[in-house]
Amino acid sequence: MTKIKDLFSKALIILSFFLFLSIFVYINYIASPNFKAPVLKSLALTLGFLLIFIAVDYFMDKFKNKKAVYYAIIGIIIFAGLLLRLYWTNSVSTIQISDFGRMWESAGEIAEGNFSRFQKNGYLYTYPHLAFTTLFYSLIHMITGSSLMAMKFVNIGLSLLTAFLVYLISGELSNGKKATAIFIMAINSPFIFFNNILDSQNIAAPVFYFAVLLYLKVFKKKIHPLYLVAVGALLSLGNLFRSVGPIFVIAIIMHMLIFSSYSLIQKRKKGKPLKLDKGLLGPLCLVLMLVAMYVTTFVLNYIFIWAGVFQKPTWDTGGNLILYINAGFNHESNGMWNQEDYDLLRDVGFDYDKAEIEARKRLEQRLSDKDKVLTLISNKYRTQWGAGDFGGLYWSTVELESNPKATNDMLVWLNYHFYYVQAFYSALILAIMLKLARGYYKNEIKPEFYFGLILFVGFVCLHTLIEMQPRYGYIAMPMITALAAASIGERRSTYEGGV
Repeated sequence: MTKIKDLFSKALIILSFFLFLSIFVYINYIASPNFKAPVLKSLALTLGFLLIFIAVDYFMDKFKNKKAVYYAIIGIIIFAGLLLRLYWTNSVSTIQISDFGRMWESAGEIAEGNFSRFQKNGYLYTYPHLAFTTLFYSLIHMITGSSLMAMKFVNIGLSLLTAFLVYLISGELSNGKKATAIFIMAINSPFIFFNNILDSQNIAAPVFYFAVLLYLKVFKKKIHPLYLVAVGALLSLGNLFRSVGPIFVIAIIMHMLIFSSYSLIQKRKKGKPLKLDKGLLGPLCLVLMLVAMYVTTFVLNYIFIWAGVFQKPTWDTGGNLILYINAGFNHESNGMWNQEDYDLLRDVGFDYDKAEIEARKRLEQRLSDKDKVLTLISNKYRTQWGAGDFGGLYWSTVELESNPKATNDMLVWLNYHFYYVQAFYSALILAIMLKLARGYYKNEIKPEFYFGLILFVGFVCLHTLIEMQPRYGYIAMPMITALAAASIGERRSTYEGGV
């Protein structure tokens, strides 16, 4: 098992390094001229931000033994993050379009007792993965009288909760809590921009990353392995809001089985019977995690089915997965959303069997030219992971030309200085790359750090296959932040300890 772990670790480091290197090169050498920033300026800003992160880590490390001061500073950082989010939300009156607008409109109807969107061929029947998010929005409608601003305030609260969870997770990935993580989360643009958008990822992120925090504590034997039952329930809830739960599940299972220290049996002491290794309890509890995830999903779905709200469970997507994969390999649209593939289901009269057959035909044709497929995958990867705001600025400001706040000075500044957003993101990527390079040669990477790498690679694989949009990668950004924060000041904390 040790040989397998060593081989897997080396391969994962190499793969992750080149994935992050590709992002770094794209941001600084390919995309930077498009954002009015020469290569040298982009690199200089990247190094500048990295030095700021290191300085914050060093400064906070000085207060590690003065916990009252330390946590007071953490509170100030969180408060500053709150002010930035409130300022953005108040300054930009985002128009909810596409699925965001349709979900909010549907939620208003549900709040009034109209469940027609769940009926056959209705919006939430066709796209059942949006059902629970829409139900959540309907609750906001009922409580606040359809206040969109109230939902944005909820997003802000969830964003700050995610920031605190990332702060705790980064501590599990390194040798102590990393104040750098909450500093980054407080001021990083996507975690500000997305509060204005009715994206299900805002709700799902804190749920998923609470599950990640519990898992890492189980892995490090800080809490009992039976907490994996709670992990399973949380992953189910997160998946009901954002259908990426399987990526987290696969990452947890792979990480636990490969990096846990266990053997099938303990060595027998003289005169005593053989015993199962206690280290096996964690891997065995993975079964309970899967059961908890399934039961939670089943129960919540059938509560609404028996209540007459849902017509089918949310996992019954009617072949939508193959439709998303087919759209993901549309060469003309660069694997992004396109009208041709979007209309496929409607063109066959919402006959899911016919739609699946047609999608498979198109997909087979699109995969026939291997060179074009490789080019498409390359373009999808850099578009998906090369935007430092993950599309947050676009979705926050799209169609604002009819809005009187479109001339907001802040928006004008961002339009001409977006390269600062890119450089901030680039600095996070560089921090991880330096950690991986050092870890490869000096074997300094902690077992739990590999979990973040596995999770990131899982998201890369997912978005290589399905329809791609930059905003889809937002759910991975908390883990990217945790990895970056855990990479900064690691050598110093190794010798000095952490808070």
